[in-house]
Amino acid sequence: MNESKVIVVIHRFGDYILGGFVNYAQVIDHSQHQVIYLVNARGHEDIRAYHNQAARIFEIADLEDYASLESAVQSTVQEFGQINLIIAMSEYDLIHAAMLRTQFNIQGTSEERVALYRDKIVMKKRIHSDGLRIPHFLDYQNADEAITFAEKVGYPLILKPRLGAASQGVKKVLNRSELEEALAVIEAANESDGYQCEEFIEGHIFHIDGLIQHGELQFIAISQYVNGCFAFSQGIPNGSFIVTDRLPLKNRLTRFTEEVLHSLELRNGCFHLEVIDRNDSEAVFLEIGARMGGAETPFLTLELFGVNLCEEWIKIDLGTFEPFNIPETGIHGGLLQIPEPRVVPAEVVHVKSIINEIPEIFDEQIPAIGEIMDGNGSYYHISGRYMFRGNSEAEVEEAIHKAIDLFHIETKPLEPSTV
Repeated sequence: MNESKVIVVIHRFGDYILGGFVNYAQVIDHSQHQVIYLVNARGHEDIRAYHNQAARIFEIADLEDYASLESAVQSTVQEFGQINLIIAMSEYDLIHAAMLRTQFNIQGTSEERVALYRDKIVMKKRIHSDGLRIPHFLDYQNADEAITFAEKVGYPLILKPRLGAASQGVKKVLNRSELEEALAVIEAANESDGYQCEEFIEGHIFHIDGLIQHGELQFIAISQYVNGCFAFSQGIPNGSFIVTDRLPLKNRLTRFTEEVLHSLELRNGCFHLEVIDRNDSEAVFLEIGARMGGAETPFLTLELFGVNLCEEWIKIDLGTFEPFNIPETGIHGGLLQIPEPRVVPAEVVHVKSIINEIPEIFDEQIPAIGEIMDGNGSYYHISGRYMFRGNSEAEVEEAIHKAIDLFHIETKPLEPSTV
């Protein structure tokens, strides 16, 4: 029988954001291990079906409040002894989980190591030092440095937060005038030390999602973006389709992924890597997260491959993971997110269902008439969410473009609340 462990789970998911996607009771034996949950209200509701199996539950109003997390972990140590494992699935919890591991001497990704998977400058410096291609970049300190850098690498230029997610705060500038305007906004917000300048590289962008155990890939899915995350942040639909027909491309990007994971010493867990394929011949590292991809990615992975990224990640951490075989070819699918209306808050007046018009769509999530779009929907509470299954990459890509063309929503702008 395996030794009993004290396991802390930080869980913020629920309702329309991965609600019910991970069942901790199915992958962690709560009768053998002491499982302590640190949750917000949404996360607490998400574990309601088995919350009585928990050794302890701390409901924390704001999981961003490190002092509250620290207090809960301190109470856990006093009551149950040394913590063996901290599980944190959300990108927004990775840094605090690492800080807790360091402070309380818990195994796993430390505060020092987590920067490799959260800080875009730290990760790129490491990747570059190991000889892998990255965009030229500048750790931005002041406007003069940024302008000098732009004159060296040319336009367009990307301004990107060091610790951002989902392209939030990313700016693309086309000339010096736009750069100076963007820099003025950054400096006015006192965010100069949180930004970087990055060379713009032309090419198809891919997201690569997978699982790794003891330094060996256990699962990988390579997907080519349609428009992309930055486009989505600008109000343009974002989709992707899985690469399965183009085996030379898949094999080349798989090798690059293995090199990146080795460079960043990511040996166990889940990952979401973003890569530009320059001139369809040279993989260029963009960024990586030591977590699963967002939007429909985990749902599509489960539907097409039968792989629950959350639960398999937990098994890797627990040491209970068992390898599985995934077909090299024959699985074709994709996803699409239609962003919220440009003017928010707004009430949905009409939205067109297209699931019956495009046979490749097998799942459609659209808002109800009267629903309010408030601008805070991320990739979830938005105008439309779709998953596709087809007979080839090309068929799925064509279906995604067709869905973008056919989708239609009408909204009525509301006066912003003054409360």
